[in-house]
Amino acid sequence: MNLHTYIAGTIQTKAYRLLRQEVVEVLSGYELTPTYWSMLGIIMESKDGIRQTDVAKHLQVKPPLVTMMTRELQTRGLIVSVTNQFDARAKLLTTTPAGKKFVKTVEANLSKMLNNLLSGLTEADMVTYQKVLTTIIANAEK
Repeated sequence: MNLHTYIAGTIQTKAYRLLRQEVVEVLSGYELTPTYWSMLGIIMESKDGIRQTDVAKHLQVKPPLVTMMTRELQTRGLIVSVTNQFDARAKLLTTTPAGKKFVKTVEANLSKMLNNLLSGLTEADMVTYQKVLTTIIANAEK
């Protein structure tokens, strides 16, 4: 690595803080935290619904936190719990029509903000950036 670790660490930390600060600011306007936003995204991406235990695994949190978050998102009318057609004992989380509309609205505003922060980067740069992050995660999970 050509870049000294202390310089790379400083750059990484500063970029993370800036990105997180901007994301938190946008999400707070919708009364969301990054964890709630991630949970909504995970549920939205699961076309047939997803079990709470699987959401917990994706978020790397304990199931009771997902249970609490599920109640909040249900109260807001963004998600519902439905019976799994293959296992009547299991409940699946899915987004409501209002939840899907909400996610699209939040996504548009987050994308607008991120486009400002990421201006000057090409799509290829972003693919590389995501590949680097994915590789770091995969290496850490070995």
